Amino acid sequence: MVMDAIFQSLEKAFDAAPHKTMLIAIGALTATRFLLLGVYQTGLNPDEAQYWFWSRDFAFGYYSKPPMIAWVIGAITALFGDTVWAVRAMSPVLIGGAGYSLFVTGRWLYGDKIGVWAAVIWLLYPAVMLGATIFTTDVPLLFFWSAALMFLVMLAEAAPGRGRWAGVGLGAAIGLGFLSKYAMVYFPLGWGLALMVSPYARKTLRAGPLVLAFGGAGLIFAPNLWWNVENGLQTLSHTADNADWSGTLFNPEEMLQFFGDQFGVAGPFLFAALLIGVVGMPFRSRLEPARDRFLLCFILPPLVIILAQSLLSRAHANWAMAAYPAAAILLPVWMIRWRRAWVLWLSVTLHSAVGIIFTAALIDPPIADTVGLSNAIKRVRGWDVQAEDLLQRAEGFDGVVVDEREVAAHLVWEWRRVDRPIAVADINGRRDNTYEFALPFVPEPGKRYLLIKPWQERLCWYGRFDVTPLAPSFVDLHATRRGQPERTLNLYALSAYRSDDPDPCATDGDR
Repeated sequence: MVMDAIFQSLEKAFDAAPHKTMLIAIGALTATRFLLLGVYQTGLNPDEAQYWFWSRDFAFGYYSKPPMIAWVIGAITALFGDTVWAVRAMSPVLIGGAGYSLFVTGRWLYGDKIGVWAAVIWLLYPAVMLGATIFTTDVPLLFFWSAALMFLVMLAEAAPGRGRWAGVGLGAAIGLGFLSKYAMVYFPLGWGLALMVSPYARKTLRAGPLVLAFGGAGLIFAPNLWWNVENGLQTLSHTADNADWSGTLFNPEEMLQFFGDQFGVAGPFLFAALLIGVVGMPFRSRLEPARDRFLLCFILPPLVIILAQSLLSRAHANWAMAAYPAAAILLPVWMIRWRRAWVLWLSVTLHSAVGIIFTAALIDPPIADTVGLSNAIKRVRGWDVQAEDLLQRAEGFDGVVVDEREVAAHLVWEWRRVDRPIAVADINGRRDNTYEFALPFVPEPGKRYLLIKPWQERLCWYGRFDVTPLAPSFVDLHATRRGQPERTLNLYALSAYRSDDPDPCATDGDR
């Protein structure tokens, strides 16, 4: 009853000034998330630190990702300095912008109420709430994806002979989406599928706007393609390597893991509702198949393709995030049509409660230990303290050597204001992270190095040195990783380099 009263009061405000009301609501939540970034007691995660590292040098591409996230970080840190807040500042803004696009799209397709629900669901997806606290490539991708969906619907709704501006906007959104993450490929794939199964989608077949859309997208994306060609297809190759099809191509446990993770990405009740809706769609006579099928074509390809990828090898939970903007529109359509609006309210309540707890844990990390979230935030915690300890331990050495990407990313970030160069060793004989290219370790006779390793693997690589184990560096995060307390960093002194010695790993079982 209370929730109904709240919704009715909001509905009255929306009926009086729908656009203004939603702008205020989205703006208020975005501003709150924006300000909270300055309160969180967390550091950058290794991916964020890597994106910041890229942002210091403008390029049309980088080792493992297209350039958009580095460009955004570079622009904001140029204005506000190299701080955690500045690196993350655009994340809640872009998430709020995506919510606005989905509000507009839902309103055009199904009316005001669906537009409101689409924005609410989007802004309160668990994965999106998490995304507002950090900055990942999914954030700009989903901003441009949502904008592309809005412009595509604008094109479908345009009067005959119109739609040129929709075509321009569509092309820009698709092109910029590809510059954010190559998962944007699911958008034209979904559009093509929609053209086959949905009469509504075929309303977008207009020669002039399509020329503008495809031409604009191609022009925007072309510099990144050229960068890849000039740099040995680095980003494209890394993306293909992520699929990891070199091992056993039947991994049902990985598929089940990915499938289960989606209940956490979208929320348990919403993802269950999506599954039920997809399975039951052919049997429900009251559906509006043209528009429902149109949206489904932007939901199912990422989910189905990544589910198959997880069976063949592995898949992270966020690899199918492109499915969820359109799902934010279709889910309230189904729930309201089937008189199951309580699913929406239950999800909003549950997600809000989880978001409040998670926010409290980021503001006061000991809360995470109390409520069992230590593992969830271990990658963004304690690096400032540990980096200071390592800096002191590095005194007296000629250089610092690491051989693991995450450690390199964190130390480059944490030591950004001190003169302590870091070199990164390629211990497996193939450069497979950005730091091995940018900061390669070239040993010099007569110099002493501090080696920092999170694991014991491939110690044989350092066999041309005299290796002296030192006391490890440890920060207690009340968590574990690979069976050892987190975070433990093993330290070694390297000295007396002998360049003429035979390959020390040639007969070592650790090779």
